[in-house]
Amino acid sequence: YTEAWDKDKTQIHIMPDTPEITLAKQNMLNYSEKHYTQAWDEAKKKGYDMRADAIPIRSAKASRDIASDYKYKETHEKQKGHYIGCRTAKEDPKLSWAARVMQLQNDRIYRKAYNDSKSHVHIPVDMMSVQAAKEGQALVSDVDYRHYLHQWTCLPDQNDVIHARKAYD
Repeated sequence: YTEAWDKDKTQIHIMPDTPEITLAKQNMLNYSEKHYTQAWDEAKKKGYDMRADAIPIRSAKASRDIASDYKYKETHEKQKGHYIGCRTAKEDPKLSWAARVMQLQNDRIYRKAYNDSKSHVHIPVDMMSVQAAKEGQALVSDVDYRHYLHQWTCLPDQNDVIHARKAYD
């Protein structure tokens, strides 16, 4: 009696086409990772259709070109009011002024080096008499002897400064 009961307990008799069973099988397929990625894995095995003249690629290139052209024109329209109106750099007064300043600066540096080297006099050792004559002329000259004091400026009511100026004179 108990053997028949245990045997009957282990055998379940469910109809395979009931709505609950059908729904459970469909949910099992939906939740299965293997079935979820099966179509993607098969597409990867086949490879890609990447011809250069494929319609999606051509449309992507065209949309990229359109977007690039649009961005360029938008930037151009923003900058249009900031242009100075000169066709070349030589017509622009600020750029031509900067070029002229740079040229003058280069000329000044070039001439400075020339003038520095020009002022150095190299006298041979046997011309000591010329050097002695120059030193004698410097001693005789009173340009180095006189040291002029600066010109005083003062208010008319500063008697002590006026008196000191007269004393220096």
